[in-house]
Amino acid sequence: MKTIKVYDTTSRKMVDVEVSDEVYVHFNRTKWNIEDNNESFYKHEIQFSQLLDELNLSTLVDTGTEEKAINDVIISKLISCIKALYPKEQELIHMIYYEGKTERECANYFGISQKNVHRNKEHILCKLNKLLGKTKN
Repeated sequence: MKTIKVYDTTSRKMVDVEVSDEVYVHFNRTKWNIEDNNESFYKHEIQFSQLLDELNLSTLVDTGTEEKAINDVIISKLISCIKALYPKEQELIHMIYYEGKTERECANYFGISQKNVHRNKEHILCKLNKLLGKTKN
């Protein structure tokens, strides 16, 4: 078994992962690593991360009771805004940002073009941004 460093999208940190020799060889042969793919990876996540940054979700840390309470309020705002979306919009957001599906995979699932999925995603993110703006106190 060998160890490689990969980006954990859940914790947003580089982590060591034990892999078989075969996976290690393919990983190194294709030269797929986070340094080479930073730009393309973040290009897909940037719009949603802007929403998270607006709510300061990117800095959520469990450092104390007060911070936890604030974080819970922020998360509940985002959840309530997502619940205000139509079911198909919720499904698309879930597929892209929670399941990690590509726009092309979503297009195949919904039976529409990738371009339409992209437009729908942009529309939904704008809608979420407006909804979040209305919930700010």
